[in-house]
Amino acid sequence: MPLTSKELMLIQDNISMCENNIKYLQGCAQLANDSQIKNLCNHLASEEKNGLQLLMKHINTAGQQ
Repeated sequence: MPLTSKELMLIQDNISMCENNIKYLQGCAQLANDSQIKNLCNHLASEEKNGLQLLMKHINTAGQQ
């Protein structure tokens, strides 16, 4: 079933938020002096990347229908 324009817009907004979160978390990791905080920020950025890939996959799949 194709996405409605509203659904597509919401997914695109979420993609933008994910991208911003990834940049922020990567920046935090670079600034962190504590290795545990650095690892946590890198882990959270990685999780956010996974979410971003899922959203992109969903848009690509819906676009092919």
